Amino acid sequence: MIGVAVAVATASGSALALPLPLSATAVAAPRAGAAPDPGSTRSLPLVPLAGHERSAAPGTRAAQGLPRRDVEPFSMVGVVWEDPGAELHGTVQVRTRSAATGAWSAWQDLDTHQHEHAADPGAAEARSTAVRGGTAPLWVGDSDGVEVRVRPEEPGERGAAPPALPRGLRVELVDPGDAPSAAPGDTPSAAPGDAAPAEGRADADPQDDTPHDDTASGAGDGADSGTEPAPDTGTDTGTDTDPGAEADTGTDTDPGAEAPADEEGAQAPTDPTAADPTAPRPSAAAAPGSDAPAGPLTPEESAASAANAGLAALGALEIAELTKEETEASLAAMAADGGTGTDGGTGTDTGTATDGGTGTGGGPGGGTASGPDGGAGAEAPAPVAAKTYIGPRPGIVTRKGWGADEKLREPNFLYTTSVHAAFVHHSATGNNYTCAQAPSVLRGIYRYHVQSMGWRDIGYNFAVDKCGKIYEGRAGGVARPVQGAHTLGFNSNTTGIAVLGSFATTTPPAAAVTGVAKLTAWKLGLHARNPLGKSTLTSAGGNKYAKGTKVQLNTVSGHRDGYSTACPGAKLYAKLGTVRSTAAGLQGRP
Repeated sequence: MIGVAVAVATASGSALALPLPLSATAVAAPRAGAAPDPGSTRSLPLVPLAGHERSAAPGTRAAQGLPRRDVEPFSMVGVVWEDPGAELHGTVQVRTRSAATGAWSAWQDLDTHQHEHAADPGAAEARSTAVRGGTAPLWVGDSDGVEVRVRPEEPGERGAAPPALPRGLRVELVDPGDAPSAAPGDTPSAAPGDAAPAEGRADADPQDDTPHDDTASGAGDGADSGTEPAPDTGTDTGTDTDPGAEADTGTDTDPGAEAPADEEGAQAPTDPTAADPTAPRPSAAAAPGSDAPAGPLTPEESAASAANAGLAALGALEIAELTKEETEASLAAMAADGGTGTDGGTGTDTGTATDGGTGTGGGPGGGTASGPDGGAGAEAPAPVAAKTYIGPRPGIVTRKGWGADEKLREPNFLYTTSVHAAFVHHSATGNNYTCAQAPSVLRGIYRYHVQSMGWRDIGYNFAVDKCGKIYEGRAGGVARPVQGAHTLGFNSNTTGIAVLGSFATTTPPAAAVTGVAKLTAWKLGLHARNPLGKSTLTSAGGNKYAKGTKVQLNTVSGHRDGYSTACPGAKLYAKLGTVRSTAAGLQGRP
């Protein structure tokens, strides 16, 4: 028996189930020769904490939390609540116990504003009944003990009671599972001094009250246990103002969002070439450096990998880096093999896309199509031909490479019309990870976004670790205009890039800044966008721009440019000028 729960009668007469702590001996030891651990998420309810009642002002609610207890191993922690529209006005803090040393950490803050990274208002993903509110997750490393406290904010200066804490507070303990089996040379490079701790462990049976089905579809800047590359000393030369809107002839009303089944009609086959017969087929052999894994792929893995057809072999762990000349030649070959047109680099989207429909796009690919994994898409997401300026294609670790469990996400891919701008974020998961652990951090974020927050897939389109390694995020193809859930109100015609870490007071490593520049030089170049330029976007609604407002933003913007938030942290935001100028140089712009 792993754990038990007792029912305690509350003052109102209702029963409250309180899980009892596990004994230390309840944690299962790794089994020799055991199959890789797929990971797990355990959800435990928070309860009022004795001694923390807030009775000074009427209407306030007692602080809630979880007393110190033993738990099954986990590496990432967050707090969620029932209503995704409710904000938590207060603080969320956790303490964790190291599985290796038995030492308890100090109290660590969780970023309570995760709702700012979400699907646009009214989108099918946002309307899902599975969606919950929550904090950003925090990476804590291998841990087997946890303590949580959530305190409502103090009464206002005029004595007004602060809003009550959201209902249904729960702590989510995420075990990202074992690292995937990688071919030689596919392990992400580590920073100097980085240890390479074992990423996985055998998992014992769940003891929580509400285990998630693993087969279903700002934290404070922490201390860094690894040696970071030297900080970037570049000067921010960008202009981060909103000088008025330009005309936008496109309709940005949640393009490519999934429609109800009775509106979609028959589902498309999982082969993306069936949706777009002119799209390049997966090559028979991997490109240099893009080793494919041994063993068969699941249908879900095949669909996610096939979305990168023409860039890497089916099942490749990494998309190979190319020179600028090779990039241009590769795109020209793709165009000759069926890619059709670009949006011309004018900053104007001539296509129209509607929620759940099959709108004709004037951006890359044109035409109509269903998502390559089934369901409706905004357009045929064919790779585009290069125009004048594009950066070299960087190496990108695929979802297969970082170990995404493709059965967790929803099966359909969503596409927007084009990519007019890139929004840069920090993941707010803390800096206490090594570069060798970055795939585990990403698996944890993915599991938290899908199983804890109720999103269809990881929200970000790409991630960059502290060593500058680039990772594929939301499924659908790295060269395609995949619609993410990263910048509330501006997920249409944009791509979202998260730098793994917290950068409110910590300077991002130079390698990470360079990684973002390399990625934006290539990704924006696919759509003829100048990283030093500006683009007009249409807001889907948020706390900074009302729905329907046309806003001119930097083509490389920070999250805070589109939404009133601290993301991507002051220190990373200050580096966006360096990102823009470096990306423009990589594109070959004068």
